[in-house]
Amino acid sequence: MIIDKMRHCDLCGATRFEPLPFYYLFDGQRLQGTRCLSCDLAFLDPQPTPAQLEKLYGKEYFTDRPNYDRTEKDRAFIEEGKALDLSKVQEDKFTRYMQQHYPGRKFRYLEVGCGPGYTLKSLQSLGWETHGLEISAHAADYARRELGLPVVTGNIETTEDFHENQFDLAYLGDVLEHLLSPAAAIRKFGRILSPGGLLVLALPSVTNLPSMRLGFAAYKALGRQRRMDIPPYHLYEFTPATIHKMLAKNGFSVVDLQNPVKAPANIRLGGNVVEQAAKLGTQYPTYWLNKLTGRFGDRMFVVAKNEKAQ
Repeated sequence: MIIDKMRHCDLCGATRFEPLPFYYLFDGQRLQGTRCLSCDLAFLDPQPTPAQLEKLYGKEYFTDRPNYDRTEKDRAFIEEGKALDLSKVQEDKFTRYMQQHYPGRKFRYLEVGCGPGYTLKSLQSLGWETHGLEISAHAADYARRELGLPVVTGNIETTEDFHENQFDLAYLGDVLEHLLSPAAAIRKFGRILSPGGLLVLALPSVTNLPSMRLGFAAYKALGRQRRMDIPPYHLYEFTPATIHKMLAKNGFSVVDLQNPVKAPANIRLGGNVVEQAAKLGTQYPTYWLNKLTGRFGDRMFVVAKNEKAQ
C-alpha cells in the first residue's frame, strides 16, 4: 500500500510513503512505522507531539527506565550519591576514538543529550572546554548541581543558547533518532560548529540487519503488523545509506562510518517464542558476517566534518 501524505520526508522532501509492518500505541494514538519510497528513510507517522515527548523523557526515563540489554540488570541511569569513576567513563567508545585519532587535542565540545553529565566531567578533566544540552530537566539539574557543569536544559531543535562557530566538536550519543527533524538539527550544527568542525553520531541501525529485512518481508507477505512493546523512543530509523545522504545534504562529509553489530547474547528478545528463536538464529550468522565485512550491523558510529567555508 502506498500512502500519499501532506507531510514531507525529513531527508528528501518526498510525500509518498509505505507502511512498515510495525506500530506503537502511545498516549491513545497509533504511531505507524513508515518508509519513504524515494530515499528509504524510516520513521514514525504521525510523530509524537512535543507534549508527548515531555512524557517520554520525564524524570522516570533516567531513574526507572528498564535496561534493554540482556547482559545487565536494571539500574538507574542517575545514581545520586555514588562516586563518579572518571577512568571508567574515559573507556567509552567516543572518548577512546577521539584520543586515538586526535591525541592531545583539547576541543571546544558540546554534548547533546548529555544526561547527568558523566562524559562531560570526564573530558573536562582532560582539559576540554565542555558544554552540555539535555532535554530532561532532572538530568540537567543533576549535572549542574552535583558536577558543576555548564549544561543547558533544552532541545537542540529549538534552543538558541549557542552561537555561530562556538564549538569544534559535537557529539550525539543515541540522540539523532529521537528528534522530530534530524535534518534541521544537522543544519544547526553546521552553524554552531566551526568550519571543519566534527559532528560525531552514535545511533542504532536495526533496520539494516538482514534479519530485520527478512522479518519485514515475512510480515508484509502475511499481511500482519506487530505492535511494539516498548515506548516510541525512536522517531527515525537510519541505515548507513540514509545517514550518509542526510549528512551530505545538510553540509557534512562523512570522515568515518563504523557499522558494528551486537553479539547475540546482547540483543533484546521481544515477541513470541518463534520470533525470539528467529532473532537468535539470524543474529549468529549476521554477527560473523559483520566481523568479516564490517557491514549489516545494528549500530553506527559516524564522524562527519562540517564543510562550511571559512
